[in-house]
Amino acid sequence: MDNNTTLLEVNSLYKTYDKALVKALNGLTFSLKKGKIYAIMGSSGCGKSTLLNLIGTLDNADSGKILYEGKEIDKFKDISLFRREYIGFVFQFHYLIPVLTLKENIETAMLLNKHYTPQQREQRAIKLLKQMGLDDKIDARANKVSGGQRQRAAIARAMANNPKLILADEPTGNVDSQTSAMILKHLKEYVKRLNTTMLIATHDPNVAAIADETFYMQDGQIVDKV
Repeated sequence: MDNNTTLLEVNSLYKTYDKALVKALNGLTFSLKKGKIYAIMGSSGCGKSTLLNLIGTLDNADSGKILYEGKEIDKFKDISLFRREYIGFVFQFHYLIPVLTLKENIETAMLLNKHYTPQQREQRAIKLLKQMGLDDKIDARANKVSGGQRQRAAIARAMANNPKLILADEPTGNVDSQTSAMILKHLKEYVKRLNTTMLIATHDPNVAAIADETFYMQDGQIVDKV
C-alpha cells in the first residue's frame, strides 16, 4: 500500500460570494494522499463546505486549480461521470429518496455504472447495507426508518461505486453517539481496506480524531495542521 501517492491537489483556490463581498476561500493550497483520512475543522463560515463543494464539482472556483491524480478536474470530458465514478458524498442530511427502499436507494447510485449488472447492483446494495448493520431494513422504505438508519444507508450509498475519494460534510451531525461511532468505524475501515482517501468537514473533535491529519481553517485559509 503506497500512502505517499498524491490523489488530490488544491492550488491557490479562491471563491467569493455576494459580488465578492464574502471571501469563502482565499488562496487555499494543500494536497491529499491516497489511503489517508483528513479532517477540516473551523468555525461556521470558514469555508469548509465550500471547499468540499468545489472538490466535488458541485460548484466552480473563481480561480485556482484542483487536480485529481495530476489532471485538472475541469478538464475531464464528463464531469458528471467523474463525480459518479470517483467521488462518494456524505452529507449531514441523508438525501435518500423517501418512497424507495434502502436497497433501491443504494442501487440507484449504481444505475449508470456499466461495471455492474442489475443482479450485481442488488447484491452489492445488500452487502453494503448489511455492513452498516441494516440487515433487517434492506427492504424498508427510507421514510419508514429512523434518522440514524437513513444516515447509515447514505454512507452505504456513498460507497456503492467504490469511489477513490469520499467527501463527508458533518457526516454524524444528526445522529446519536452510538450511531456516530458505528459510522466512523465503517468509514475508517473502508478507507484503509481499499486505500481510498477521505476528507471530512466537521466541528466535532471526536470525528476529527479518526483522521490521519487535521487542517484548521479560518477566513478561507488553512492556518494550522496537525
